[in-house]
Amino acid sequence: MKRWLQRAFGVFLGYAFAELLSHAASASAYGLKAETLAGKLGALAFGAAALAGCIVWTKRKFPPSFYHGFIVSTGLFFSFDIVAFHWIFGLHRITDGPEANAIEPILVAVGIVLLVRGLRAEFRFSSR
Repeated sequence: MKRWLQRAFGVFLGYAFAELLSHAASASAYGLKAETLAGKLGALAFGAAALAGCIVWTKRKFPPSFYHGFIVSTGLFFSFDIVAFHWIFGLHRITDGPEANAIEPILVAVGIVLLVRGLRAEFRFSSR
């Protein structure tokens, strides 16, 4: 039961963190809004750096199952959110400019890689 709870918490935390960082189009800090291409890309780079830092921290501080759940949930969120809500339903985009057409497919691919990597690692870990 403890391992299941760790996995569930990892999935929840990964999804929540990815949701928090994924919407850079409306990102603003101290009254500043990312309106230029450089500003939008900077906001995305900040989000990517924060996510990478959280992934490294999670790997160091939590059990492997939690880390794998975090990776899987982040990958699932990147893939599902972009495909379903950005492309199919058109509710929002990662940015409000044409650069989203190049960035979003890359993030879907990264999401699929994270999803597959996390699942494979967890299957290997749990079969020991």
